Amino acid sequence: MKKATLLGLLTLFVISCSEDSSSSSNGTVTLKASAITATKPSLAGRLSATATPVVVITDFQVNIGGIKFETDASDVRHETDPLHEDFKLNGPFLLDLLSPEAALTQIITSVSIPNAKYEEIKFMFVQSTVAGDMQGKTFLLKGTIDGKPFVVWSSEEAHLQMDFADPSKDFTVNSANLTLNIKIQLDAVLARISALANQGLLLDTDGDGVIEITTTLGDGHHTMSHEIQDLLENETHLDDKD
Repeated sequence: MKKATLLGLLTLFVISCSEDSSSSSNGTVTLKASAITATKPSLAGRLSATATPVVVITDFQVNIGGIKFETDASDVRHETDPLHEDFKLNGPFLLDLLSPEAALTQIITSVSIPNAKYEEIKFMFVQSTVAGDMQGKTFLLKGTIDGKPFVVWSSEEAHLQMDFADPSKDFTVNSANLTLNIKIQLDAVLARISALANQGLLLDTDGDGVIEITTTLGDGHHTMSHEIQDLLENETHLDDKD
């Protein structure tokens, strides 16, 4: 399944796969998200490339419609108890990952889930229904290219199948607190936007003062918007460290 390529927690419905919510059979998982680069992992509100032209990302928002924790096939409960097949959360969770008013690493939710070994987390990105910049969009990037404003966004729903960058890692919930971090690495996105601009391919064709790279209307950069969306998907991983 293709990865898809995160401040408000709007609605949270917990659909438990087990009737037993005692401390002996459940653990609390805190799910966090952050947008980072290799050279500037903790720069609030601004992420920039050092290449020419200079690309700066000032805003990055994502809308998560649902989250699913999938039980590892090697866990005994995967075979013996169908109630432990997965654990689902329904959002939406609207994240503004570069907001200067918010923490660098933002909490999506903390939730009690059944003890088990889990192999991956699946996200569903859906169009936001909240009035404002994100309405009708699944993700939104804003910034500048040598000072000229640009925007990248998608209206396409997508699924993100996410695990640790180290494929040998799974995570186990065992009646204790656990924190998982979703880290979206933006180096490849910055480099791609810089390369396209350097080739003279990012133009403000409609003359509105903004270079629009979208999956629908705008300046006609539809293929490029899909490239950037793919990069976001491919550079999103789980991490067990802040």
